Amino acid sequence: MEELNTVQKWSFGMGSFSQWFINSAFNIWVFTFYFAAVKIPIAWYILAAVIWTLWNAFNDPLIGYLSDRTHTRWGRRKPYIMLGTIPIIVLEIIIWMPPLNNDVGKFIYLLIMLFCYDTFYTMVSLPFDALFPELYTSLKDRAQVNTIKQILSVIGLLCAAIVPGLFIEEIETLDGYLMNGIITSIIVGISLIIALKWGVVERKEFKLDYKQSFNFFQSLKYTLKNKAFVLYTIMFFLYEYVLLLLGTVIQIFGKNVLNSTPFETSLIMGVLYIVGLLTVGIWRWLDLKLGSRKAYGISIIAYIIGSIPLLLIDSYIFTLVVAIAMGFGFGGMLYFIYLIVADIIDEDELKTGVRREGAYFGITNFFMRLAMILSILTVGVVFTQVSWETYTPTGAITEIIGLRMLMYAFPAIALLITLICLYFYPFTKSKVEEIKVKLIELHKEKAEKVNTI
Repeated sequence: MEELNTVQKWSFGMGSFSQWFINSAFNIWVFTFYFAAVKIPIAWYILAAVIWTLWNAFNDPLIGYLSDRTHTRWGRRKPYIMLGTIPIIVLEIIIWMPPLNNDVGKFIYLLIMLFCYDTFYTMVSLPFDALFPELYTSLKDRAQVNTIKQILSVIGLLCAAIVPGLFIEEIETLDGYLMNGIITSIIVGISLIIALKWGVVERKEFKLDYKQSFNFFQSLKYTLKNKAFVLYTIMFFLYEYVLLLLGTVIQIFGKNVLNSTPFETSLIMGVLYIVGLLTVGIWRWLDLKLGSRKAYGISIIAYIIGSIPLLLIDSYIFTLVVAIAMGFGFGGMLYFIYLIVADIIDEDELKTGVRREGAYFGITNFFMRLAMILSILTVGVVFTQVSWETYTPTGAITEIIGLRMLMYAFPAIALLITLICLYFYPFTKSKVEEIKVKLIELHKEKAEKVNTI
């Protein structure tokens, strides 16, 4: 496609920047805000998250399915991004404005915010995720655009970690959270406009793919019968769990273990993300050299080894050094987790004749929310064991041990399970290359069919 030039690719990547900025800011700061500043009991937060997940069980797969079946003059995916952009920008501001008079009011407000946020975030993020494998089908284009996406994603993560810390001086007070939301909304709004204007296009070869034989439940059943996708979903779920757990507890870890300010703690995450960004070229080279499966395994092992010192250290400066070691593995994990699913979707197209990214990403989005529930439950169980039903730190050794377990032990277990799944994952380098050859022929046939209309 002539439209897939350098400007288009970088503009498309701005969608990844937007997603990672706003969602990471949400994941890192919403729990801290409602637990430490608004003082909502941990049990109430867990209940809100569980109810929210029940909504996700319906919402995410449905939006994915509908985007596969949508047919407009703007295409299948773009209308959803357009509809979700303004609401998600507004929500990033009002989520920091809860009633403070009683716990019931706080709970209801949090629940409404979670429901609305997830619905509109899914409308924005899922079509962007679906368009990546749909637009860029060759190994070269995928590697190039995935590199762009990861560069901009890491910058989004960096902004999510650092920007709030510029305004939030103490995690226990309300000051600064609202201003952070306003600044975040402005930056995300500008980046989404750029992505919509110059980045979101759709290939003519797939113009007729909205005419699919699957209904919603058939699509769901067929997708979940794909063994490779089930393995990927487990790996994706565990990746999100690790990322969410780290984001949820990092500020509390910094405050109570390292005695650092919110901004100083944000810099730890910043170092992690910057190193991840600097390693993108290495992971792209390993991807082309070894294939995604082997290279992803290397990144997981590197992260597990690099994060071991979190079990012992209490020095802020040394933690920054450890973040450098963790960043190498993190960069690879971020690079591969959204890349390897594209191979599953390619093979599915060979079997069904249509692109069904929406169905696949709808399910992975749902499991991303389940990962959030598991991360909150993990935190809740640990905090309850150290008598933190509400945020009342005393500096006891049990509190410190609990935070260290959350920062290392639970993520390490999740990543070891990921390595087991990766061992059985069937998409070797040679198999992926074989699929690409067959796809070229299929897409030629589709293009000819569209041209005859």
